[in-house]
Amino acid sequence: MTNGYAAMQDTTARATPYTNSRRGGVVDEYGVPLKGVKVTVKAKPDVVTTDDGGRFAINAVAGDILVFAHRNFYVQQIKLKRQDTLRVRLTPTYLKSPDRINVLYGTADAKSSLGSISTVYTNQLTTTPATLYTYALPGQLAGLYTQQYSGFTSPSIASQTKADLIGNVVQHNNYSANDNSEFNLYLRGNTPITVIDNVQREISSIDPESIESISVLKDALSTILLGNNSSRGVLLVTTKRPEMGKPRISFTAQTALQQPLGLPKPLPAYQYAYLYNEALQNDGRQTIYSSTDFNAYRDQSNPSRHPDVNWFKTLLRDYSPLTSYRLNVNGGTQVARYTISLNYLDQAGMFKTASSSPYNTNNDLSRYMINSDLSVNVTKNLNVDLQLFGRIQQFTQPGPTYGAILRDLYTTPNNAYPVYNPNNSFGGTAVYTNNLLSQTQFSGYQRTNSNDVLANLDLNYDLSGVTPGLSVKAKGNLAFSSQGLTNRSLRNNTYLFAGGIAYSPVGSPFTQFNTFNTISSARYAYAQGTVNYDRSFGKHNVSGLLLYDYRSVVLNYDLSQGTTNRALKGAYNYDGKYFIEAAVNNSGYSRYPPGQQFGIFYAGGLGWQMARENFIKDNFSWINSWKWRVSYGQTGNANVDNYGYYNFLQTYSRPIGYPYTTGTNRSGVQSYIEDALANPNISWEKGHKLDIGVDIALFKEHLKITGDYYRDRYYNLLQIRGASIALMGTNYAFENIGVNLHEGGELSLTYQNNAGNFNYFITGNGSVQSTKAVFRDEPVNPYPWTRYTGQRTDVIFGYKALGFFQSAQEAPSSPTTVGYTPQAGDVRYADLNSDGVINQFDQTPIGNTKPLIFYGTTLGFNYKGFSLSVILQGVTNHDILFNNALANGFSDFSGLTYSGQGYDLLNARWTPETATTATQPRLSLGNPNNTAWSSLYIRSGNYFRLKNAEVGYNLPSQWVRKLRISGVRLFANGENLLTLYGYKGMDPEVYGVAYPIQRVFNAGVNIKL
Repeated sequence: MTNGYAAMQDTTARATPYTNSRRGGVVDEYGVPLKGVKVTVKAKPDVVTTDDGGRFAINAVAGDILVFAHRNFYVQQIKLKRQDTLRVRLTPTYLKSPDRINVLYGTADAKSSLGSISTVYTNQLTTTPATLYTYALPGQLAGLYTQQYSGFTSPSIASQTKADLIGNVVQHNNYSANDNSEFNLYLRGNTPITVIDNVQREISSIDPESIESISVLKDALSTILLGNNSSRGVLLVTTKRPEMGKPRISFTAQTALQQPLGLPKPLPAYQYAYLYNEALQNDGRQTIYSSTDFNAYRDQSNPSRHPDVNWFKTLLRDYSPLTSYRLNVNGGTQVARYTISLNYLDQAGMFKTASSSPYNTNNDLSRYMINSDLSVNVTKNLNVDLQLFGRIQQFTQPGPTYGAILRDLYTTPNNAYPVYNPNNSFGGTAVYTNNLLSQTQFSGYQRTNSNDVLANLDLNYDLSGVTPGLSVKAKGNLAFSSQGLTNRSLRNNTYLFAGGIAYSPVGSPFTQFNTFNTISSARYAYAQGTVNYDRSFGKHNVSGLLLYDYRSVVLNYDLSQGTTNRALKGAYNYDGKYFIEAAVNNSGYSRYPPGQQFGIFYAGGLGWQMARENFIKDNFSWINSWKWRVSYGQTGNANVDNYGYYNFLQTYSRPIGYPYTTGTNRSGVQSYIEDALANPNISWEKGHKLDIGVDIALFKEHLKITGDYYRDRYYNLLQIRGASIALMGTNYAFENIGVNLHEGGELSLTYQNNAGNFNYFITGNGSVQSTKAVFRDEPVNPYPWTRYTGQRTDVIFGYKALGFFQSAQEAPSSPTTVGYTPQAGDVRYADLNSDGVINQFDQTPIGNTKPLIFYGTTLGFNYKGFSLSVILQGVTNHDILFNNALANGFSDFSGLTYSGQGYDLLNARWTPETATTATQPRLSLGNPNNTAWSSLYIRSGNYFRLKNAEVGYNLPSQWVRKLRISGVRLFANGENLLTLYGYKGMDPEVYGVAYPIQRVFNAGVNIKL
């Protein structure tokens, strides 16, 4: 590099005509020369741009300030001190605004795009220390609502490869490998389809450093090329393409500590015993704990007979490690270019392990990935691109599975049994037959192995020799995925210590397994051919696309499913001012009835660049761009597989056992029964999608504004008729009868600028999303408050709680459930139809009735090598029904055993003394009245979260040049650092019996060569 730069210096010196000129070169973070950098002398008119080699020469003297500016790089100012040659390294901006954006099956000019598209780029992804790129999405993409429901991956252990004998119905294997088991993603209310490098695949573990961009395509015009799968929107992931130039090598090593959040606080044994006695008394039963028991629990004088075990502290560690190593290489010549990405990641779980165990019993995720791309110009007109992706993942967890351990952990009181009996055997009881410590550390392990291989081959042929702007492309893809389970679990003996030397065995121990099962296998194939045309005739710009593609998926033992698209798309704009675009797609799916497998889907759009009109550009110079756009289309959603397997055919099955008997002895005989009714007219769901948007750039494009209003009407939704009679003796078929309306607005604001070398930015987005069930076939009902039609599609129904019965006299005289006599302290419900009975006719919407609002803000700065970025994210108008065995009552020692997670048992329960302040009903060992879904258990899901923050420092270039490297960056970042919400101890996303959300503290180094 040193010799090359010296040559650059000599060339610059010979080229300059100035006496007082300053010469130099400008490079990027890899030391690659930057062409087109604008170099100016501050407060003077002198302006030059760098050439192909990044060189410049400008007339300046000592004391002048040179300003270096380049699109998508931070502005840098340097004060000249002496007559020497400058070497300037520019740093890429955190927020990127490229001239061309990634769209489905290609790229588009950002100024001409009529679609509703939101995008984040590499730097916005790499600050998040996590196993999946989905962790970096919350709050960053307008229209995309993310909901985390687990803090660790949930490995599959149940076999998905199901088959049956000929003569019976083959069980449907509607399972496609998806490594995202921690987030729900909703794009304008629907789960988006993931498309990676223009191939549909559900992979969320791609290395963020190898990702160029992630976009959400929200309107019909942007997704119409998917045909009968175009309704749901697209999550478009584009990895980095090979670039010409010297090898750009980036190595990142980072390690993190994970801290579980939202864990409850278990009740001390004496408090649990006291409350259990209270529950017994409330039920009119004899108490089982005495004052002697309470004292023994308090002073721990007899821990074998009166244990007080905090199982959370016994089993869980405070912090667990997360380690990642990434190597990315990119470069090549004009003939051949390449990119290679290697990644290793290991995430350890929160369970403690025993040093005496010969293997790891903690939950653990280990992953190896490689992604390579080779692009070769075979001839002047032919380019061949080959991409290979491979992934090996290994999920390890304790023998019973970590989910089973969490269920027992959340339902085992501190006084249930000791960890060890006096003779060092595992403690237990007739109710708790499997010791928690034994389950976690001494019950072997289960390991799920996942392997993925993917290959993309692209052929691009330039036919501009035939006519300018014409080209053809062909694409082929093959992918294989498999999952297998190794089960080496075991179960130990557990004993009840009865006192003295008496030990009673409980439970059912078994020796260690050593089995292997295939969980799933899948094969994907995709073929695409396109003819492309893009040409300008003066001020007239025309483009077109003719597309044919076919996608085949084989899941386990299922017959293959095939999707075909035959599409035509065209666009025209005049002078970059007036735009029109339209597309039509004849799309089909093989699992619809023969003769009814294809349909027509279409979309169109109009645009107007108002800023180019004379009345704007002649009077408002600060308006750089003001583009109006509107799109409309009819889209499809081919989700028939979610409702059955070739369900246009009537099928019959042999029931388990012999339910049909004959003869005087009532002997069972083999028989067949009719499955659910077939629907010979079943078809795809449809959507009419309207989007009206505006894109504005002001003040030399420092301020950018994007706004959208959308109205998506989905109809022909598959639903079962509710107003049907049960005379057929079998289930009714799903029919295309439902109608839903999704409506909302989105706004994004971005401001970037600099004050000297202080470069700063802030971007924010907000989304308002409303859904409505326009039609849902329901049973005839005279009470409008019980109907789903007209409500939000995710509305929560239940009883309206009016408080608690305050006296024994009040309870029997009030409306209640048939067959139940309430007592003081029970929940009192509103009798909405005034019939004196609380039943299904009194249920009404109790939650999720308002439009959902979600938002995010990213802000930061860069100053002389120092950088800071912060991501803030929040949700409003979201309700949670927190009502299950953990939220109310007791039931034979398996009920609520802790405080926290939005519930304070000690201070919240109803007693005669707390009758006026209680927020929860009286304690009881099972009470159907008090456990019913009601407004009493609605919790606010609103929150505001400091989602991510990173601070970094780039070592000065003069330091790292001595090491013959291009750059070194030290950084520290964190995830889920602070959350503001309404209920102490309860995370608004991950709560209940779930792997808790993790707070992550991460540090690392990035080296560029």
